[in-house]
Amino acid sequence: MSQLPLVTIAIPVYNAQRFLPQGLDTVRNQTYQNLEILIADDGSSDSTATLLDHLAEQDNRIRVIHLPHQGVGATRNVLLEEANGAYLYFCDIDDYIESNLVEVNLAALEEKELDVSFFGLTFEFKATGLIDSDAPSEQIIYSNEEFKQFYCNVLMNSPYGYGYLPTKFFRMSFLRTLLEQGVKFEKIPMHEDEIFNLALFRHITRACSLSQTLYHYIIYSKGNSSTTFRPNAFESSISLFQHRIKLYNEWIKDNKKVLESYRKQLLIAVSYPIIKYEYYSQSAESFAQRLKTISHILNHPIVRECAGQCYIPLCDHPNSFFSKLIDRNFYRNRPLMFLLSRNVRDLYRKLLKKQ
Repeated sequence: MSQLPLVTIAIPVYNAQRFLPQGLDTVRNQTYQNLEILIADDGSSDSTATLLDHLAEQDNRIRVIHLPHQGVGATRNVLLEEANGAYLYFCDIDDYIESNLVEVNLAALEEKELDVSFFGLTFEFKATGLIDSDAPSEQIIYSNEEFKQFYCNVLMNSPYGYGYLPTKFFRMSFLRTLLEQGVKFEKIPMHEDEIFNLALFRHITRACSLSQTLYHYIIYSKGNSSTTFRPNAFESSISLFQHRIKLYNEWIKDNKKVLESYRKQLLIAVSYPIIKYEYYSQSAESFAQRLKTISHILNHPIVRECAGQCYIPLCDHPNSFFSKLIDRNFYRNRPLMFLLSRNVRDLYRKLLKKQ
């Protein structure tokens, strides 16, 4: 009987003490046990490093790499270079995975000699208790042209997007070939995973999609990447859009539906932190500084081009008076009125809660 292939589960962490050790439970308890659990600590300033070292003493499958703080993109690159497995899977410490994730994906790639598998995920919103799932239909792909159609017709139609790295499982030899060609994670604070995916998509010729929802993405009210204020989030969103357009021009070219989707996704990404008060209130900026930030965002030529080519409601309750007012000021490029209408809406909401 041949030896079972080693699978590396790669996990970047930063100041993750509140998720340890529970954050590793579903990783350690996989039905497939021949694992290298490779964890890179990105220079945490809390007790993460100590906790990880203690866990590594308890489980010899865990290998911890301690790094100076350099950001998630650079940390993922180290994980890529250090992985020893024949297969590689990325996940995050603040989420969790189904116990058979590795077993199911490994079987799919081994059986058909494929390089990448795609599968579904479940979103869990802690603040509201809402749970929602999304998964592709079952499909096997044997050419890049077939994958292009899968991307345009399936991944692009996903209500939660297609950039999440933990919904993909890789053959390491495939990634090694691309690494030799310079395909790596960009050293940016956000969207590095989707930009990496876009680079891979041009090269995928053997892949499959699985209808199981195997990853649980947890949206906390605060404290993780989806809800933590980031002053450079706008620049990361612009960079992602530019990479999407580059892919479109090189690889898709004539699918106007995809181009419209890219534009709408940019409008959502850049409007989120300036509309969601709970998110933006974490900033220490004054009113004048926020106005300057919003003016910079609304006046950016890419934002104006996208706003002029398509429309999508940006607020949670698109039919309310304040939502319509905020949307109108965003699309008509009125930074001051946009900020004032958002602030009045938030004050109104606070007054309602006090009653």
